[in-house]
Amino acid sequence: MVFAWLAATAWMRPLALPDEGRYVGVAWEMLRSGNWLVPTLDSLPFFHKPPLFYWLSAGTMATFGNHEWAVRLPILLAATAVAMGLFSFLRRWAGQASAITALLVIVTMPYFFVAAQFANLDMLVAACITGAILCAADVVLAWRYRQRRRVLTLAAAYVFAALGVLAKGLVAIVIPALVMVLWLVSMRNPRLIARLISGPGIMLFSLIAIPWFALMEAWYSGFLDYFFFHHHVQRFLSSDFNGKQPSWFYVPILLVITLPWSAFLPWAFRKAGEDKIGLDLRRLLWIWLVATLVFFSIPSSKLVGYVLPAAPALASLVALAIVNQASSWIGSPNNVASSWIGSPNNVVANAVIAAAIGLVGVWGYAHYDRKGIVQMAAAIRPQVRPGDRLLAIAQYPFSLAFYLRSEQPITVIEDWQAPSVKLRDNWRKELYDAGKFDAERANRLLLTPSQLSLALCAGRTWVFANDFDRLPGRRPIFHNSSNVVWLSEPSDLSCPPGTTRRPEGDFQPN
Repeated sequence: MVFAWLAATAWMRPLALPDEGRYVGVAWEMLRSGNWLVPTLDSLPFFHKPPLFYWLSAGTMATFGNHEWAVRLPILLAATAVAMGLFSFLRRWAGQASAITALLVIVTMPYFFVAAQFANLDMLVAACITGAILCAADVVLAWRYRQRRRVLTLAAAYVFAALGVLAKGLVAIVIPALVMVLWLVSMRNPRLIARLISGPGIMLFSLIAIPWFALMEAWYSGFLDYFFFHHHVQRFLSSDFNGKQPSWFYVPILLVITLPWSAFLPWAFRKAGEDKIGLDLRRLLWIWLVATLVFFSIPSSKLVGYVLPAAPALASLVALAIVNQASSWIGSPNNVASSWIGSPNNVVANAVIAAAIGLVGVWGYAHYDRKGIVQMAAAIRPQVRPGDRLLAIAQYPFSLAFYLRSEQPITVIEDWQAPSVKLRDNWRKELYDAGKFDAERANRLLLTPSQLSLALCAGRTWVFANDFDRLPGRRPIFHNSSNVVWLSEPSDLSCPPGTTRRPEGDFQPN
């Protein structure tokens, strides 16, 4: 039921640009090229993120075809795993009522509902972080209250951490470690930190997480420096990346996008006669929520999806607050306390409101596709022939290859030596950085405006731009508010005799 609810609207909207288009585009290139080890963007090595999402998304495309719901399937499964993992953990340590309430809260929370249908890395790494925290916390609580040892559960925590590294990088280790250390210190039981450090667990983590990174460094010198220093350390400390926001940004935005459930948080401060396990659990959840928000508030680059790992903690705190305000809202109404906060009618009403907000959000986006890539691809796909070249001027349409089912890389016309290319965090810099790892191929694909005429003479070419001025005087095949498409034949141009190959650019990665 959880999966069916989250997946019900996953087909409704096109891929969002740039994020969904970028990551799904990389997965599509992985599938069509048969190279499942090196992620590529426009056939150039793309090392902004690790490969786990690309592997999963390419696998679902291979199984179900090029459909939006197919590439979102790994994220839907990850979101389902988060919800069910949270339910299982709370049922064990807080009871059936808290578990079911938390499940209802998280699957109707607008933030979580929309993120569950967004084909990027945020939900995947949030699932891995959630799994690592829940498994580690289950081990600690079992030790603390003298239940049987959770050997496999501790191993699972290391597996989730390793998968998280393959999903997004070091954040999948940092957040769980930060939460667990602060929690154990707050319980005045730091010796349990040493017990969580497992030799077999570290070996298991290393076998899963390290080989791909080691292989990429062996194949592409400088990969580790680029991936870890540039995209971890510099991104965390620098202000040169997209999404600059003030330090307080995440607190109000998280409260807004999790309404109406976030309105219950003030009641989560009340102890309400909890036993020791309940107090430990509530302390864990508050530390989980606050530590995640504080950690991601430090860098100036802030995107809404970054704090998705905080959603399970918030949902659990809300659930505990509701259940603590009522003796039980599962069962006969005669047994329900008079508290409005914990009343069944209030809970159901808020669930309906929250679900409606999520559905309206998805529906609204589906009817407001600003980029029009789907319509453009549908209009020209019947006319595209095998071997046709694709050329984009001053843009890179991330999802175009996915919707065209194209196996051709896109030649991109831009001033690649302009200082802004190296400084601004956008598609230009992504392609420029990818070209550093394969300068020979970049010279064939990343061309300058002076090479446009020669590029058009190389063969039958579909030209994509965002305004009519890019090829003045020519009649487009298709246009909408965001895109203009021309079909250029060498016979239409004054091409030098024998011009049948792509021009070589002057791409200089240094």
